[in-house]
Amino acid sequence: MKPFFKKFIQFYLKLYTKIILWRFRPFVIAVAGSTNKTPVKDYSLKFLREKYGADDVRGNPRSYNTEIGLPLAILYLDSGESSFWKWLEVLVQAKMKALFSSNFPKKLVLELGVGKEGDMRYLLGMVHPDWAVVTNIEGSYSDAESNLDELQEEMKVLAKSLPAKGRIFLNFDDGRVRSLAKNTKAEVVGYGFSEDATAKISNLKTTVEGQTFDFEFRGKKEPVEIKKYGRHNVYAWVIAKIVKESL
Repeated sequence: MKPFFKKFIQFYLKLYTKIILWRFRPFVIAVAGSTNKTPVKDYSLKFLREKYGADDVRGNPRSYNTEIGLPLAILYLDSGESSFWKWLEVLVQAKMKALFSSNFPKKLVLELGVGKEGDMRYLLGMVHPDWAVVTNIEGSYSDAESNLDELQEEMKVLAKSLPAKGRIFLNFDDGRVRSLAKNTKAEVVGYGFSEDATAKISNLKTTVEGQTFDFEFRGKKEPVEIKKYGRHNVYAWVIAKIVKESL
């Protein structure tokens, strides 16, 4: 896609996204971090749809989470890929939805994809999250410490953007993520294996069918079994659980 045409598409997609969000004012939960955004989003959508119904909760299809992908996710439109004419059709559909649609989900769970300085500020120019989740800021994003510093700065932009009545869910097992608590007016909910986490994970074990662990939140402790492997899935389940119970 030519740079000028890409800028043209970005401008109008951003405009129509802001219009539809202004019209319907959904509750927005942002999911950000270097990895594990999609499992967190998927678990959160599953739990929230069980509570509120499928029609009232929407998330990014696939990984539509960048300057073009995010508005497509919110407007629920397909990409025009490399076709000039398909993109013109997408823009017409976006305009019609933004101005004339009568139905829109009440809650959005949105991955925010950040790759360079300024990305978060651009995305927050479209959406204004009520709550946010930060999964991690670690080496899988990049082995270069300077790049992780840049990513942390982008996460600070998100933390600072939240309203005082908002909430931010932070991975207390990740030092960089934990430090974001100093950069927000919102209520901080820490999750993880750390002793001082608000939502605490303990006794993690691998089984033939998946994993078991104990989950403690708001004075209540319960055993949990999930049919998936990997600590990232444990974190994703826990985030979705505390989001559902907090909302």
